[in-house]
Amino acid sequence: MDKKRARRPEEKEIRKQSIVAALRELLVKQKHPLPSTQEIAEAAGVTKGVIYFYFKTREEIFLTLHLQETESFFKEMAELLQGPEYSLAKLKKKIIHQFSQNEIFMFVGLIIPGILESNVDRDFLYEFKKNTSDGMDELARIWLSRETGFTIANARKFILRFYFLGLMLWQHHNPPKEVKEAFLNKNLWLLEGELDQTLSESFDWLWKGMNS
Repeated sequence: MDKKRARRPEEKEIRKQSIVAALRELLVKQKHPLPSTQEIAEAAGVTKGVIYFYFKTREEIFLTLHLQETESFFKEMAELLQGPEYSLAKLKKKIIHQFSQNEIFMFVGLIIPGILESNVDRDFLYEFKKNTSDGMDELARIWLSRETGFTIANARKFILRFYFLGLMLWQHHNPPKEVKEAFLNKNLWLLEGELDQTLSESFDWLWKGMNS
């Protein structure tokens, strides 16, 4: 366990990031039940006291992780939107890849409203929401310049609604192990289809409906 105290601002930021990274590694291995503060501390090589020096609650670590995943994704999206290779088809492909391949981004996104937001203070929650909102707004404004007849309102709505739609579809296609086993080899149409294809169809339907 690393008992050396981080004193300089850059050392504190490294220590804080190591805690977030430890949570991510734990979630890759196991999501149910959610990692405890003690488990996160052990994975990060620090004490629980160090955890609470940087984060008021365990849930703040989860939200910080999701915000970092979101910011990284938004950066990739912005680069595509501003680049010479932009097309709606390529944008759809990048979004679907994120939703289908980044299970941490999707899983944590799913538990934000019902679990994580209930145990953080108002100031932290406001900053979390504001950062997410500002990121979406920036993407919407960039996107506005690439699509004829687009409005800022429609760009915002599309980004937000497809995100939440994607979360629900990801959850449907990625049930816990026990649920998968219960329905193994069962002929139930609700379980048919691949996530990528479902996301692609949903993207097209939402886009068509918004522009009709």
